[in-house]
Amino acid sequence: MTDILAALLVFLGADVNVTAQVGTRIFAGELPRSEIDNMPRKAAVLRYSGGIENNSFVPLARPRVDITSYGATYFEAGEVDRAIYTALKAMDRETVDNVLLHGAALSGGPLMLKDPQAGWTYQWRSAVITADERETI
Repeated sequence: MTDILAALLVFLGADVNVTAQVGTRIFAGELPRSEIDNMPRKAAVLRYSGGIENNSFVPLARPRVDITSYGATYFEAGEVDRAIYTALKAMDRETVDNVLLHGAALSGGPLMLKDPQAGWTYQWRSAVITADERETI
């Protein structure tokens, strides 16, 4: 099984519109501790959220990924969200770090939220990523 989330981080990190918004602040799972002291600011976190669909006859995986786009304001969080949305929508059979990413179906969001403990504003959306389960060479 390939590491689809790691490939997504590289894919988004190579997109000029995404990096114009967040620089290198695209993370998997959660914000690193080193980043928390600098919040709120533009950043993005990608997390698997279950729902891996596959077919035993076709080596494709379709994991659902939740995308959290942070910003100092809802407007800034929206700028990050729109850049990621545009990049994922344009994904079309691209090999990234030995993972063949076929495409993304944006399936939920954007939803404007606020972290109840920290008070940080963010936008959330969900996507189903289609990728080959086999590593490319």
